[in-house]
Amino acid sequence: MLPLTHAVPKELLPLDGRPIIEHVVDELLGAGIERVWLVTRPGKRAIEEHFDRHQRVEIVRQSEPRGLGDAVLCAEEAVGDRAFLVANGDSVFRTPAVAEALLAVDGTAVAVERVAPERLSHYGVVAVADERVVDVVEKPAPGTAPSDLAIAGRYRLGPEIFGALRACRPTTGELGLTEALVALIAAGERVTAVPVGEPRYDIGNLDAYAAAFVEFALARAPGGR
Repeated sequence: MLPLTHAVPKELLPLDGRPIIEHVVDELLGAGIERVWLVTRPGKRAIEEHFDRHQRVEIVRQSEPRGLGDAVLCAEEAVGDRAFLVANGDSVFRTPAVAEALLAVDGTAVAVERVAPERLSHYGVVAVADERVVDVVEKPAPGTAPSDLAIAGRYRLGPEIFGALRACRPTTGELGLTEALVALIAAGERVTAVPVGEPRYDIGNLDAYAAAFVEFALARAPGGR
């Protein structure tokens, strides 16, 4: 989405008259989350300023983009020994139903959705047996994915994830969350797959953002769907 995202963080791009990240925050608050911690990094101060006076949103700074796992570690002090949700800032749902379903699970859980085979290499893909995740493969090469179920940008995690993350070796300069989930599974931790029951809008993808922008606009227009 260059050159726009040189000046504006993609999380602040408009969707239905509001920034994308505001939709994510409202989803979590609507699910009953009491406080939202946004993990930001240099170059995204505009996000912090947008929520400057929001009483239920706090900011944690990540010194540089080192992967989703590192972002989760940055929030360890804020989370403490409580279970928590992780919501990717470039994935939007219309309702809090997915977050509510994750909160209803006892233990670690990931939201999953079916993805076309040609798109699987962009996601973490899970192998599932009786609703239990038995393996996770990050961005599998074409034709090697263990299923067509991809993680849909929402996780329910417990404090044990922090130890698993610290034990992981960063790959290509990034600390991924996938490796920590695999370690928990290997240690006998139950990881539940929670199917997504509504469309997910992947704002990190230009085509998906354009489609979401039009769909939200049509829904709001007089006589819209």
